[in-house]
Amino acid sequence: MAPIATEQIQQPVPVTKSVQAREPLKYSGSLDSYKAIDLTPVIGTEYAGIDLAEVLKAPNSDELIRDIAIKSMCRTPATVGLR
Repeated sequence: MAPIATEQIQQPVPVTKSVQAREPLKYSGSLDSYKAIDLTPVIGTEYAGIDLAEVLKAPNSDELIRDIAIKSMCRTPATVGLR
């Protein structure tokens, strides 16, 4: 229901500087042990030999997933070869 003229409208909470100014994510190098193949500028990079089920079970899974995301954002899409 829309607010009526007698109701108070809450003001938005101001965003603090600590929330606004974040360091960009940095690639940690966790994918360096996998073979990276630059396919095309449109398709992007394929990482051969990565088993995503094993990535999720790995002790450094957070680091691996973060690096996959960083590589996907910095280049074009990263793909995982099913071989």
